Amino acid sequence: MIEIKNIDAGYSSKKILKNISCNIAKESFTGIIGKNAAGKSTLLKVLCGILKPFSGQVLINGHNVYTASKKFLSETIAFMPQNVDMNFPFTVKEFVMFGRYPYMNMFKMPSEKDYAAVDEILKFTGIETFSQRYVDELSGGEKQKVLIAQTIAQETDIMVFDEPASHLDIGSLADILHLLRLLNKKHGRTIVVTLHDLNAAGEFCDNLILMEDGNIRNSGNVEKVLNYKDIEEVYKTTVVVKTNPISGKPYIIPVSKDLQ
Repeated sequence: MIEIKNIDAGYSSKKILKNISCNIAKESFTGIIGKNAAGKSTLLKVLCGILKPFSGQVLINGHNVYTASKKFLSETIAFMPQNVDMNFPFTVKEFVMFGRYPYMNMFKMPSEKDYAAVDEILKFTGIETFSQRYVDELSGGEKQKVLIAQTIAQETDIMVFDEPASHLDIGSLADILHLLRLLNKKHGRTIVVTLHDLNAAGEFCDNLILMEDGNIRNSGNVEKVLNYKDIEEVYKTTVVVKTNPISGKPYIIPVSKDLQ
């Protein structure tokens, strides 16, 4: 579904991504991992057509995202960025309705179909109980669910999330990633997500892309990517990689420098 070909990209004259190439399969759940400033968020912006690269191209079902129409992009790929300002006097339901914008009529007034879609999404994400509260009154975990609900409301086959579980406790993190996994497994959405938590990435994602200094260090299934050698070299620390006895997925234990 997604082909990323020989991408060089960055900001002004500073190159961040260096000849990046990879494919993301239809209906896959792909996590992008790596240290801060590795190029993860930049890659997402290039993928969604928000940032035009210096060279290379991104194809979605054969369509170049940089020459495709805004209508095609808005109906094909949805993007949830980091650090969205939610200090607005809107209720949760009103805020989620903004995700229906590409489908509204020329006067941008919601139809019965839009209201029905939002009601269904509120239930799916478990936020219908506080749908009349104002978004600026919500906790961090509640805000993340509302942002995800707005992204879902766009009804695209591809959904891209930049750090959707950052700064959340372990329970809220699990709730968010379980929700994305349901979108992937039960509703056939292609999910691309950046994560800092390696163990969460290994547990919930099917495939990983490990980035280092604007390059792809490794990619493939979680067992292939979460190996101790690559993790130690990328993150500059000693780790032990074990297998979760319940899920069979790898998990990583950092080793104290006192013991190294």
